[in-house]
Amino acid sequence: MGAIFIVGTTGTGKTKLATILANKSPDSIIISADSRQVYREMDIVTGKDHPKNLDIKGINLVGPNQDFSVSEWYDYVKPLYDRAQDVGKQVIVVGGTGFYVRSLTSGIETLSVPINPKLRTKLEKLSVGELQEILKQKNLSKFNQLNHSDQLNPRRLVRAIEVSSTDLNTPTSSVPTYTQPLIGLYYQDLEIQKKVIRERVLARIDSGAIKETEKLISKYGSVIQGMSALGYLQILRHLLGEISEGELVELWTLDELKYAKRQLTYFRKLNVVWYDRGRMSIEEIYDHISR
Repeated sequence: MGAIFIVGTTGTGKTKLATILANKSPDSIIISADSRQVYREMDIVTGKDHPKNLDIKGINLVGPNQDFSVSEWYDYVKPLYDRAQDVGKQVIVVGGTGFYVRSLTSGIETLSVPINPKLRTKLEKLSVGELQEILKQKNLSKFNQLNHSDQLNPRRLVRAIEVSSTDLNTPTSSVPTYTQPLIGLYYQDLEIQKKVIRERVLARIDSGAIKETEKLISKYGSVIQGMSALGYLQILRHLLGEISEGELVELWTLDELKYAKRQLTYFRKLNVVWYDRGRMSIEEIYDHISR
């Protein structure tokens, strides 16, 4: 039985569709491809509002203060993915982190590039500007491929320099190419998308997103990898008194919209059949794909 991949932009109901598919096929496994949900204790802001009886693999893998990479996620979920397929279970991979999805569908040549502790120790002492210059000198095209957020993210820059310092002449991934189209959810109407995302931001604030962030900061501090997830950055600015709660809502919404645009740009490079959530309900999409 082949795997089903449900991808697309944030706030489109990907997990809801995966849940319906799983309920229709009881002998199935759901794997989350969401880099924001790998962290324990980070539930409200990252949207882990899954049905209580739903067993989703690939979430809550590490603590908020632990480093985590796509290769570590891959090493965790790939055996589950392979084992389920071997015994004929329906595998449903759902999430909006393109790098995670591509690691399973076609492989990523940098997955097996090892961490270089000596190089990292040296690089981690440098400023963002210095890291940017090093990467530009080593691999300008790699720097240009990073989105704006990653170009300002020291951890992403360090990894890019690490990869660019490694000889990749030999293949490092042997994942068979996944040939079936992915199922993609998005909003063609950007006003509808903005309304949906803003309502979701408000719902998460009402559910305790600010208190969750305060608890994480008091326990781990604000300079941790998990705190780079969308929502936490904006709430931190609010807690520091830089923006009001109203400004928090608008900024968080705007940044989620920018993220959705980046997701759409990434997934449009892959083999995806798109469904416009502004025109079709999740139930209608399920009926269409299950024909």
